Amino acid sequence: TWKYERDSNFHLLNSVEKSLERRFGGSIPIVPSEGFYERMSGASEKDIVHSGLDYTMERAARLMMKRAMENNLGLDLRTASFICAIEKIFTSYATAGLTFS
Repeated sequence: TWKYERDSNFHLLNSVEKSLERRFGGSIPIVPSEGFYERMSGASEKDIVHSGLDYTMERAARLMMKRAMENNLGLDLRTASFICAIEKIFTSYATAGLTFS
């Protein structure tokens, strides 16, 4: 959860501060930067969309590369993407009961 991550980040900073104080002696305060606070305030809508898009694109690329390897296509990712698309169409039709198997 968001609160857990926030608390974990502060515990990490506190741990680093104590380690530095033990090593060098005296008080060595570690103050989080403005960017750190912004990062901990949570993901914006844009961050969430970009993260989801990145995840989807990565999965699609891995699937295309897998199909290219399975079908000995070399670097022909265009044909591999057609194979992936046809498989997805077939799966959708099969799920809807529109195919004969």
